[in-house]
Formats: sequence, structure tokens, C-alpha cells
Amino acid sequence: MAILDIAKLGNPILRKVAAEVTEAESRNAAFQGFIDDMIETMQARDGVGLAAPQVFVSKQVIVIKSNPNSRYPSAPQLSLLIMLNPEITYRSEEEVEGWEGCLSLDNLRGKVPRSVKVGVKGFNRYMEPIAFDAEGFLAVVIQHETDHLIGKVFLDRMNDFSTLSHLAEFDRFWAPRPVAVA
Repeated sequence: MAILDIAKLGNPILRKVAAEVTEAESRNAAFQGFIDDMIETMQARDGVGLAAPQVFVSKQVIVIKSNPNSRYPSAPQLSLLIMLNPEITYRSEEEVEGWEGCLSLDNLRGKVPRSVKVGVKGFNRYMEPIAFDAEGFLAVVIQHETDHLIGKVFLDRMNDFSTLSHLAEFDRFWAPRPVAVA
């Protein structure tokens, strides 16, 4: 397995609509190895999700796995999710505005409104159909990663750029602080 390079904001691949994965591609050993490399890259870079365009492959593949780490100390535990050709089938009208970062936008955080709940369908890594509802943190990550498949980054979803912060300043001024108990 290998740690892949990350495409950074400004690279045209991040603004392309990614191609669907075919069933034949999903059965290819090299493609399966690529998925494993995506997982390893996401974990090595302390990400909670990664989309194929972020590693210079314009295909509809996302991987998600979450646990507290240096970039997201309050991230919940989420089991590994691999999706090919994911599609959000519905979004709740109720939204939450939360802080997002991105491996392709080094050291930036901004508040982004996202639906609290989404319906998702697609395929697992072997092209077996999957469909489920997601809410909370998982719903937000799915929306973030599927945006990469349509050429969007979290900046495109922000309503108020006054929250856009360099990571060091986010940690200094915006990051949630533990509440002292008397």
C-alpha cells in the first residue's frame, strides 16, 4: 500500500465532475489496491474522509472512517465506509452549521451549513448495492466527500467567510474549549 499525494485547491481535478466507476473497474485488482491506498492515505493524514479526486483520480469513490485524531480531536468513532458512485437521495431541511476542514485546503477551517440527515445510495467496493440514512457527523462527512465528486469544496458551501480561519487561529480563537466543572 502507499500514501498518495493530495491535490490542493487550485488544481483543476478538484473542480471536475468525477466519472462513475464501472463494474469491470471494481473487479480490477489495481483498482482495489487504489481503494486501500485511499484508506491508508486518509488515515496517515488524520482525515475523516477522502474522495478519489483529492488523490488525482477523477472517479466516484469515497472512503470515510473517523476516530479522534490530531486534526479532529472530538471526532466520533465511525466504522470504515467505502462507497462507489454514491448519490445523496434526499437531504433534510433541518441544517446544522459546523466547522469543516479539508486535506485539499491545508490548514483552513470554516463554518459550513449542512443537512442534519441524508439518504444515500451507491455501491460498496465490490459493486454490491447499498443504501442507508445517515445523520449527524456521518451525514456531514458524506455531504463533504460527495461534493468533491461534483467539483465542489467546502468553501463553495460557506455562507459567511468571516469564519474562514487558518488552523492555528481556529485553535486559538474558535475551537471549542472544555467546560470547567466546579
